[in-house]
Formats: sequence, structure tokens, C-alpha cells
Amino acid sequence: MKTTQNILKHIRSLVPADRKVRIMNVCGSHEHTIAFSGMRTLLPESLEIIPGPGCPVCVCPESDIINAISLSTRDDVILVTYGDMLRVPSKEGSIRSRGRNYRMITSPSEAVALARSNPDKKIVFFSIGFETTTAPTAAILETGVPDNLFILSSHRLTPTIMEVLVKDQEIGIDGFIAPGHVSAIVGANAWNVFSEQYGIPTVVAGFEAESLMLGITEILIQLKRGMASTGNVYAGVVRPEGNVQARAIMDRYFEVADVNWRGIGHIPASGLELRDAHAMKDARKVFGLPEIKESHIPGCLCGTIVLGKAYPSACGLFKKACTPKTPKGPCMVSMEGSCNIWFKAGSA
Repeated sequence: MKTTQNILKHIRSLVPADRKVRIMNVCGSHEHTIAFSGMRTLLPESLEIIPGPGCPVCVCPESDIINAISLSTRDDVILVTYGDMLRVPSKEGSIRSRGRNYRMITSPSEAVALARSNPDKKIVFFSIGFETTTAPTAAILETGVPDNLFILSSHRLTPTIMEVLVKDQEIGIDGFIAPGHVSAIVGANAWNVFSEQYGIPTVVAGFEAESLMLGITEILIQLKRGMASTGNVYAGVVRPEGNVQARAIMDRYFEVADVNWRGIGHIPASGLELRDAHAMKDARKVFGLPEIKESHIPGCLCGTIVLGKAYPSACGLFKKACTPKTPKGPCMVSMEGSCNIWFKAGSA
């Protein structure tokens, strides 16, 4: 407790009195710690900690969800995906409410096991997430998968969306707390572009409140000194170069693609899709899946929230029509979604 109090005291001494400082925490797990620890209530009012787009469930395109529902209604298919994805709403409902042949899994290896135990079925792994979950998906392809296993990829790149945020003057980001899990794969050096090209201090932090506050402190020190560099207060887990072997395997099977982000839109070079050499595993190509135009949920601010332009409390549906039991938008579904976190934390 004394260490935490000392860090807070240091933070208060560093926050400028004449302007607001806006620091974005990109990771949904970071937001969980910040909200449930009550950290925002302890920080100076002029220091704003903004939740960012670090929720893969929240930004997964509605088109992918509708296609997943459609696949799960086929007699020859078993769709498998992570638990949160079963409840994400779309204009066609959710996988859980409208799907038929689907299973929840917690790791890609379970999809492999299911394919081997059901050779008469086509197993479609609806694989979503940022670099953290792309790596294990690439790993099963590297070790070999049954002929009846296919991948519906909905993977996104964290550094790319962060560059989109930096270029949006409406958000006005002074510093980034870089996501710890993603950094373990891509490395701390992946964030150098923000300090070197955009002059924005970026610090990798762990998931304990103390680590996050140390990350905030380092950003504030850099701002006070008028400098910008990449820091790492999670050095026990994150190396400068990241996991080189994992990245090499990912690159062997996936290539960068122009993709849609739910509530945000089309972003060039921001996603990962299977390379043409592995088209026989690509569910989009094997099943001829169409691109479906995204609908808008009346009153839902999820797209604005993941961009850091609004807090969940600004949404008229929040805690009213939209709750974890009756989610209207994807941000209320996932444990990494800001709306879900703020609802459960009571206050952020």
C-alpha cells in the first residue's frame, strides 16, 4: 500500500496544472484493472485515462458473425469459437440464439481434437483476436491439422488501429499504455513508431494496478521533460523483440489485409487473413462466404467508445436497455469490453 501511495503522490506531482493530459490504455484487461481498482477516482482530475479498442470481440465485423451463424446451421458443419463470441449480437441475432451446430472452445487445440473425433463433419474454427490469439491459431497450422478443419479468421493488428487513433485529432492522445499480452508477441519495439514518428510516449505495462501506475508515471515524466520514447515496466514478460519464433510462424500462415472493424469501418492493412498458399483452410474461400453490410444499432455508441471518443456512461442504452444479460452492442458482451467492465465495476 505504501508503494502505491508513493506512486500516486509522484503522479500528482507530475500532472500539469494548466492543461488536461489524456493517456489511452489500449488493452481491455488493463481497463478491467483500472475500473475495478477505482484508479480513476485516485488520480488528478486533469489526468484522463481513456479506454481504447483493446477488445477483439467488440471490433469483430458483424459480417463475420452472420456468416458464422449461417455456417452453424449447416448439417455438415460444426462451428467452434470462444465463449464471448457466442453472445455477440448482430442484425441476424447471435450464434447462441440463431445458430445450431456450434461448440465453445477455450483454445485452438480443442478445435483440432474436435475435428479428429468428428471426421464426417467440417469443423470451422471462428478465430478472432489480436496478435495474442493469432499466434496459437498459426501454431496449430504449423503442427498440422486434419483435412476437415477450416479457419474463419477475424484477426486484427493492434499497432495499426493505434496509428488510426493517433491521427484522429478529435481524440487527442498524449500517451499510450501499450497492451502487455500483445507486446509479449510483437515486442516493445513495435511501439517505437509512436514515440519516433508521432512524438507520443508509449509504455508497456503489466496487469496489476501498480504496474499500470508505474506506466502512467513514466509517460508523465516523459511529457514533463518534453521527450518521447518507448518504455517497458513489464520487462519480466515483454522483450524488445517480442516472441520472434511466434511472429515467424504467424507470418508463414497469415498476411496483412484490408479489413473492416465493427463500428469503426474499413481500415487498410489492419487485419490478418490466411495466405493464398493456405486457401484450402480458409473458410471464406472454401464456403464462398459473402461480405455483408454492417447495420447500425440505434442509440449504440460502441464504435465511438472503442475509439476513445466517449465513455460507456455517455451511451443512452448503458445500464438501461443494454446490460450484460441483454446486450445491444458488442461492448457489453465481452469481459474486455468497456461497457461490460463499467457495468460490473459500478463506476470507473
